[in-house]
Amino acid sequence: MPPDRITGTGPGGLFVHRNIANLGFFQQQMAPPDVKPTENGVDVDITFRVEERRTGNINFGASLGQGTGLGGFLGLEEPNLFGRGKRGKLMWQFGKNINDFTLSYTDPAIQESRVSGTVSLFNSRQRFTVGDLGRRRQVGGNVQLGFPLFGSRYTRLFTSYGLQQIKFTEGSVDLRARFRCSNCTRSTLGGSVVRDTRFGLPFATGGALTNVSLEFNGGVLGGTGNYRKIDFEGRYYAPLGSTGGNAQLGSGVQFVLGLTAKSGFIFGNAGPFFTELYSLGGTQFGIPLRGYDEFSITPSGYDPSAGGSSAAGVGAFGKSYAAFTVEAGARVSQSLYFSTFIDAGNVYRSARQYDPSRLFRGAGVGVAVLSPLGPIGIDLGYGFDRVKVDGTPNPGWKLHFKLGQFF
Repeated sequence: MPPDRITGTGPGGLFVHRNIANLGFFQQQMAPPDVKPTENGVDVDITFRVEERRTGNINFGASLGQGTGLGGFLGLEEPNLFGRGKRGKLMWQFGKNINDFTLSYTDPAIQESRVSGTVSLFNSRQRFTVGDLGRRRQVGGNVQLGFPLFGSRYTRLFTSYGLQQIKFTEGSVDLRARFRCSNCTRSTLGGSVVRDTRFGLPFATGGALTNVSLEFNGGVLGGTGNYRKIDFEGRYYAPLGSTGGNAQLGSGVQFVLGLTAKSGFIFGNAGPFFTELYSLGGTQFGIPLRGYDEFSITPSGYDPSAGGSSAAGVGAFGKSYAAFTVEAGARVSQSLYFSTFIDAGNVYRSARQYDPSRLFRGAGVGVAVLSPLGPIGIDLGYGFDRVKVDGTPNPGWKLHFKLGQFF
């Protein structure tokens, strides 16, 4: 390989830098490597000088979710378990409205191969205060395997199987009537193709993510409900430049333009699993649309009575959706990111009614921080298409806040 492809002046060098940086084990301000030819004049010795970053984390503190109320959280995560790149994670969230325990283990290279695997177990009890969704209890697990697609370094095929037992109680009258579920079983076989060329993570400054997933629920797999679910997601990032820093890769303030496009479709009868249907609005429960309350975007239009303790009826959920975001951001460091955004989206009653030209719009500013107590996200969004009960325009601002949740 020519030296320029290794040192970073060619695509080969850029690929090497990206892979080392995306491991998450080292600081991303990486100096170019030293490249010295060997005696045979064909091969080269490559030396990367890196600064190790702290990997293991113990997170604890308070959490506040618009859907689950005030509580606390305790998390333990080690992305370099046993010093061999394995990932272990334990998360416990607790409080008046939530008791959620999750345990997972990921091996990115099973027996030194390019096959990855993840096993996760969970026991979750939640009482939703937004939309009067009542109480939900879930117990189950999931197994996932990942394979390189056609030998690609960027594209992987994932297959998974999940089994969980779900119980819904309380909630609004119309939800209880339609989604009866004393002890329901959800059996799911899934597959997805993911191509990820992003770099600068966790706040990407370039590259793209494309994800196409398909789920089969019920039917020959058993369990309650019989439906298929297809989701599409694309995230694209273009570097706009940088300021400050030095010659090291990733240093200084990095400016980026991002575009996100997502759509989903459900075919068949989801039965009692209303949480698998799509809801839109807010940032906590369903598909995010900043500038609007949770569940306020419905297949019938904007619902001015949504949010707070108002009931989220059957009409708040749909079987297809479209959501788009254009974002201009400034990545100050691996732990701090500022952005301005424009959101647009809608949820539809069925896949046949899908219409990405009929969207609700929002715009605003946000900041994201990876703190010792976990991720924190604050967004201030302006909803352009909000209306009053009588249908007159009522645009306005909405503050969205998350602590101890991924965003």
